[in-house]
Amino acid sequence: MHSLPAVERERFLTEKGERKLVLELPSTNSNKAVLESVFASRQCPCCRSHPQLCPTDQRQDSDGRRFSEYVEVFTCLSCGWWFAFKDIWDSSCGSVPDRALRTVQAGGAALATFSPALDQAQIGLLTREVEQHLLGRGRADEWATLEDASTAILREFGYEARGTARSKDGGVDIVVQHPDGGPAAIYAQIKHTRKKVGVRVLRELIGTMGIHATHSGLLVTSSVFTAGVFKETEMAAQSGFVVELVDGAKLLASLRLTYRTAPPTVSEILHVARPNVIILSGEFDG
Repeated sequence: MHSLPAVERERFLTEKGERKLVLELPSTNSNKAVLESVFASRQCPCCRSHPQLCPTDQRQDSDGRRFSEYVEVFTCLSCGWWFAFKDIWDSSCGSVPDRALRTVQAGGAALATFSPALDQAQIGLLTREVEQHLLGRGRADEWATLEDASTAILREFGYEARGTARSKDGGVDIVVQHPDGGPAAIYAQIKHTRKKVGVRVLRELIGTMGIHATHSGLLVTSSVFTAGVFKETEMAAQSGFVVELVDGAKLLASLRLTYRTAPPTVSEILHVARPNVIILSGEFDG
């Protein structure tokens, strides 16, 4: 991969008065230039020969009259680098007859220089265990691999992440810092288990966050969460503690996007690393 800046960062959004933790692509000039070039050429920015990217998935939604949204994913068959864009046409305002506001948002595989911490054999073992855990069965031997993989994924997305000691971690497995020295650290707790993760684990993480005066957390499991976890996460957000929940399905998508084990789907892209760098915006003929 080229030595380009990382493109994934964290920010807070306000929706209906609630603070939510999300990952998104900051629209820096260098990142935007790369994505604009890929959008125009459909060529891989990582391979020296710059092969053409191949379309691997697409989705289209439209009301048939005033609004349409088209999402397409492209993948390099040589290195696995992926590119996705969302093309939105909206003429509902009706400011100019027969014209529509068009916005194209794009994203791609993390552009950070990255040395994978895990080999394909480890990823294969971990993937199979997570798939079993989503069904409520299977072994849980790869807990250390999951911690290492989670750290690697966060680094690939442009964060400074370090794993804590394997024991006596105080309810935290990974400490995440903003690459630009931004707000307080994000505390991540990883649970590799076939059992549903309940509110006790969430409360343990929030308690540790409170002790260390940080208000951002990440709770990752190879299985699923109980309904109580989602309710308590909303309550915690109202008190200023924002915890993003990552279940086994989202974890598998993150693994595939990071380690490029298979061409990503539109669902995975929108679920994990939605394209949001605006590379085109304006009024065009409808």
